[in-house]
Amino acid sequence: MPVGLYQTTSEGRILDANPALLQMLGYPDLSSLKAINVTDLCVHAEGYRRLQELLLRRDGKMRGYIAQLRRYDGSVIWAETCSRVVCDAAGQVLYHEGAIQDITERRSAEARIHYLAHHDDLTGLPNRVMFKQRLEQAIAEARRYGHKVAVLLLDMDRFKTINDTLGHDVGDGLIKAVAMRLNGCVREIDTVSRLAGDEFAFILPGLAVGEDAARVAQKILDEFAQPFWVSGYQLFISASIGIALYPADGQCVDTLLKNVDAAMYHTKEHGRSAYQFYAAEMNARAFERLALEHALRHALERNELVLHYQPQIALDSGKIVAMEALLRWRHPELGLIAPMQFIPIAEETGMIVQIGEWVLHTACAQNKVWQEAGLAPVRMAVNLSVRQLRQPNLGQMIERVLQDSRLEPRYLELELTESMLMQNAEVAIPALKALGAMGIEISIDDFGTGYSSLSYLKRLPIHALKIDRSFVCDIPADHDDAAIAMAIIAMAHNLGIRVIAEGVETAAQQGFLVDHYCDAMQGFHLSTPLPASEAVRLLACA
Repeated sequence: MPVGLYQTTSEGRILDANPALLQMLGYPDLSSLKAINVTDLCVHAEGYRRLQELLLRRDGKMRGYIAQLRRYDGSVIWAETCSRVVCDAAGQVLYHEGAIQDITERRSAEARIHYLAHHDDLTGLPNRVMFKQRLEQAIAEARRYGHKVAVLLLDMDRFKTINDTLGHDVGDGLIKAVAMRLNGCVREIDTVSRLAGDEFAFILPGLAVGEDAARVAQKILDEFAQPFWVSGYQLFISASIGIALYPADGQCVDTLLKNVDAAMYHTKEHGRSAYQFYAAEMNARAFERLALEHALRHALERNELVLHYQPQIALDSGKIVAMEALLRWRHPELGLIAPMQFIPIAEETGMIVQIGEWVLHTACAQNKVWQEAGLAPVRMAVNLSVRQLRQPNLGQMIERVLQDSRLEPRYLELELTESMLMQNAEVAIPALKALGAMGIEISIDDFGTGYSSLSYLKRLPIHALKIDRSFVCDIPADHDDAAIAMAIIAMAHNLGIRVIAEGVETAAQQGFLVDHYCDAMQGFHLSTPLPASEAVRLLACA
């Protein structure tokens, strides 16, 4: 028989087997098979457990199950097995007998059928069936945790022209090339699916804000701006993208797909090679942000970025001891743009690295100009961003800036926010120690708003703490803020660290800080941030 047959004891010791079973399991002879327990054939614990249950049964019913079995050479097969108990006339168990059938090919075929039912055969991406299943899961999770889910629908513009002129083989090659690029535009938790023809869909789960979907859409469009090489042809093709958000644009799969389809066709009607949100107000916000990002990329080369300088005065002498360089953007159409509007964009896109280097160059060069003009030397305080801190060549870059500007390191002070420092402490410690060894001073900005570890403060080469303006604005009237400011001053002085109060706007605030031995202050009470031409007059009078 082509089916493997066997007999075992109730303990699973093999008594007999037919040649078909030996061949199926690859055992050279019956004695080698008898040397093992039948449960030793099971690959997984579940199969072992099921077989043990069968051996413990005392009725004569045939029982079957599917499991993976290990062959003599270590390879694995899928097998369908069944067994029953054989008893004598008195009801005593004589042995267990069973049959094993190799169903490996059947299982492979079933797996292939399941794969084809859920994947696109050309690209290997999930198809419409799996896309809908995953979207249902993403919606359920978003409903539970209060997140947003973005659905993007992409249609390749004028793809039919390529099929008609170059043939379907080139068209299929282009579809595969596009699929590879699209996979590189998303996170691991996202889904890229080919729904049909030249139509692709995306699921972006776990979003905090809808604008994140716009960033992914723009990244996809940037990929389409580069040519595709297929079968020796250089192909240029664009794409139109629609975006719909859960829960704002639909709370079920069908509604979201209907609305994202409408958004995609709206894109095609308005010029192609772009994206559109289903919600008009979201479109406006996203376009405004991306327009700002696009303009920021050219701000440096167009000399639109400028530095303003705000002085810090020593409270014991009243003299200016430092100038903080503050970045401003003079947009030719929008005027002066506040840092809070464009600095986060620069951080997210990585432009802050290039901009930050320009700020360092400009601020250090300006400080040297003031010194050479005979003004009393002061420190130049420059803010350092997270991305700059993580740059492996940060120390070399700053050293190069100092050499180019001929500014001594002791006249440069780098400011890092408390939250940024604590979140990147292990990266910051060696980087800041290297900068401190160069003679550069380090200060912590916005102190009191994060969660500082005193052990880190002790390990870091910190020269100054800046009390955040939120604790300064209501002193001395607010007793809680006054107590916090006093505690920061006392702690810092015990660690040998200077204290600077930010956002000082009144004489009463200044008097409180003097009474409690704060080292320096900065704020509108002394001066607003000024262009270099006006800041020089302050230095000349100091």
